[in-house]
Amino acid sequence: MKISPEILERQWSNVRFKSGGFLQVDTLHPLEWYIGYQSIDRRMLSLVCDTEIGAIESSKSIIVSRRRRESDNRWTLSFELLRNDQQGVFSTLCCDIIEHSRTATNGDEALKLVINRFKQWSKLLEVQKSALMDEHSRKGLLGELLFLEERLRATDSAIKAIQGWTAPEKAAQDFSYSDGWYEVKSIGTSVSSVKISSLEQLANSGTGELIVMRIDRTTPERAGAISLNDIVGRIAVTLNEDTEALDLFRSKLNTYGYIDLQEYSEPKYLWTGEQSYHVDEAFPRITKANVPVQVVSAVYELDLPSLSEWRKV
Repeated sequence: MKISPEILERQWSNVRFKSGGFLQVDTLHPLEWYIGYQSIDRRMLSLVCDTEIGAIESSKSIIVSRRRRESDNRWTLSFELLRNDQQGVFSTLCCDIIEHSRTATNGDEALKLVINRFKQWSKLLEVQKSALMDEHSRKGLLGELLFLEERLRATDSAIKAIQGWTAPEKAAQDFSYSDGWYEVKSIGTSVSSVKISSLEQLANSGTGELIVMRIDRTTPERAGAISLNDIVGRIAVTLNEDTEALDLFRSKLNTYGYIDLQEYSEPKYLWTGEQSYHVDEAFPRITKANVPVQVVSAVYELDLPSLSEWRKV
């Protein structure tokens, strides 16, 4: 049976003893899984296996511990949640770790998958407090990945294309290459303006472009419909023979706040095209160079129909 966060939540509520009580949650998995409470208000996920477990670094919100049981010399690995306000995230994490390792053919392989997946989650939770990106962030990432896919098709150096994707590092612009910089905005087909979220976003003095991606939610059966996991998978296949570029791509996704959760297979989106605007000295933009020194930040919107003079495609 496939485990879901909702199932785990119900099972946690069925644990009778909230101090030392544990319940086995999956009998068909290569590993033995248990949920319970380390103390009256601290949820815990534990696994039992025959493989020796090395040291694993804890995160800010989850304590990881391991020990060898004297009774049968088997090993236990436990993940203990420190903060009650993150119970929803913890349920998603636990479910994902269990399901991610389910396809392993033996306990050793399953344990490796568990450890690697937890390390991914640790990096994710350093970036964001919630398990999932919100709708705005999902569409933003989808637009950037569609643009990255175009760059990969147009270049002979996959690693340079990935290196130029600077959005995960919170750079002022989303992409930076030898031929210029690019800021990508994802909006709906009927939207007529884009929001510029800082004085720095269009402030680069070099040659640049504002890329507008037209992306809308759609039904799964719609021709051309794509999910976040779909585009990530497509790019990963493109990079399959370039290990360095693929590893960097995955690392940047983690930094962005993405790991391949099933929830990112839905919803589906429809990409209906893009427009490009040349950002030069005459382009209408607000930067630190043209506002009073007393103004330290600003958010503004650009009316796209009025930018026809700068439109490239």
